Amino acid sequence: MTAEETQTTQAQTTTDAPAEAKADDKPAEQVDVRNLQDKFHGLLDQRNEFNDLAREARDARNLLNDQRREKAKEIEDQKTARDRKNEEMKKHKELRNSYQDQAKALIAQRKGKAGAIERSLPLRVRKLKGEIQAALERQETTVLGPAKEKELVDDVRRKRAELAQLEAELGKQKAANVDLSDTDAAIDELFSKADEEHEKVVAIQKVANEHHDKFVAAVKEVRTIASEADKKHQEFIALKTKADDYHNKAMELREKVMAVRGERAAEYAARRKEIGDINTRARQNISDPKAIEKANESALEQLKKGGKISFGF
Repeated sequence: MTAEETQTTQAQTTTDAPAEAKADDKPAEQVDVRNLQDKFHGLLDQRNEFNDLAREARDARNLLNDQRREKAKEIEDQKTARDRKNEEMKKHKELRNSYQDQAKALIAQRKGKAGAIERSLPLRVRKLKGEIQAALERQETTVLGPAKEKELVDDVRRKRAELAQLEAELGKQKAANVDLSDTDAAIDELFSKADEEHEKVVAIQKVANEHHDKFVAAVKEVRTIASEADKKHQEFIALKTKADDYHNKAMELREKVMAVRGERAAEYAARRKEIGDINTRARQNISDPKAIEKANESALEQLKKGGKISFGF
């Protein structure tokens, strides 16, 4: 084989080697990476979709919580207004009852049925009022079990009934000291004042009942809103968990894609280096007559031995 043929063969060998390497390189790995990328983007799309749904649930929950806070303020306002009216009504009730009791006491005294005066009655009334107030403060400031709570409420109810009776008796005592020179006129005036106070009681009670009805309605509405807000919160948590799951899966797949790309890049770089080395040796051999002669001798030796000839230097 001549030097020219050797050079031609070496050039063909050098040219063909990278082409074969590239032909073997592409199919499976490129398709696999594309599939992984498609799956990765699909997971991101699902993550974003669940994140959007989670945001909608969160916004709905926050809106409901805002409504609940507004309603809670309304509840407090209605309760305060109702209690204020009840206190006002209570004062007019006491005046009404006092006028009525005094009038009845005058009538009884006129008929000789006034009864004996119990001088310790004012002290008992003050003491009983103090006990009731102390019990109410205990109820507001102390955490009690259901049984203790019921016992305390029943005790307050009994003491209030007793107080009402004692105050009625005290009213009779005061009436007994009234100048009886014009008893009929005094009785008429007392009943007239009692009627005026009763009209005030009825009017104030109507307003108090309106506030109470609004209070009850707001409480029911708050319970409904709170239930809906809790449902939206649970929905938000479930959707956010789903979104996080898809995000984690996408990140895992991303790591896999990066690993495959790294492997491909390393393999591609190694092959490029190998081809570059072959081309470098070929160029060196072509320009070196001794190397060509040595290659020819090697080829002849191989032919003599019946072996194969390699032109890759």
